[in-house]
Amino acid sequence: MPDPIRLALVGLNDAERAVVAAAAATVPGLSLVHDIDHAQLLVADAEHTPSVKLVLAAEKLKRTLWVGTPPPMGSVAVVERPLQADAVREALTTLLPRPAAAPAPAAPPPLKRALLVDDSEVALRFLETRLQRWGLVMDRALSSNRAIELLASEEPYDFVFIDVELGPQSTLDGFALAQHLRRQHRREITPPVVVMVSAHATPSHRARGQLAGCDAYLAKPLDEVELQRLLLRHGLKPRAAGAPASVAGSVPG
Repeated sequence: MPDPIRLALVGLNDAERAVVAAAAATVPGLSLVHDIDHAQLLVADAEHTPSVKLVLAAEKLKRTLWVGTPPPMGSVAVVERPLQADAVREALTTLLPRPAAAPAPAAPPPLKRALLVDDSEVALRFLETRLQRWGLVMDRALSSNRAIELLASEEPYDFVFIDVELGPQSTLDGFALAQHLRRQHRREITPPVVVMVSAHATPSHRARGQLAGCDAYLAKPLDEVELQRLLLRHGLKPRAAGAPASVAGSVPG
């Protein structure tokens, strides 16, 4: 429970003190005290010169409810005579410190998007299951032609995973697709992370992937540790156990 706000009375006759005391009793968090120096709020007689001087000397003008007119210049609250309990209660409420507003909840970071390109449905599903716990929203393309269509869409991808061999239905193989992607996004501040995924992990293939503009080269079958290092390096964090999987979009190809 927070400490009560101490209220002292300066001047006023007995009848007015009773009205103020009754009004203060209905305001949560207020407590009447006799010590003016330690009071946080005051109710003072604006028509009683010694009371006005006392308040000004205590430097509590902005924390005083004045009774009667005219109040001292710079006052923030006043009630007229004869005193009414409702008016006093309303005026006292305006002098109470406002509770600090609760900070707005931080907006969750936007989900990262990934495009998976492979001519094998089985390989796509396998890769998708390995990536789900990383909170990625995924689209799948079974050909380079469909991948190019998706890469040209207005909503960009953060990651693109490309198999080297994309089958006869594709115009481009994985290396050529990676080069196309790099040309398409060369002026972007944060182009997508391009990851080559292939059963061919020879030094020559890795070199070709690097020349094509790939950021990483993963061998099939996927090494979980290597995949984890890659995703962590690019700012992803695995979801907590039991968290719902990210939405995956299956895009025919």
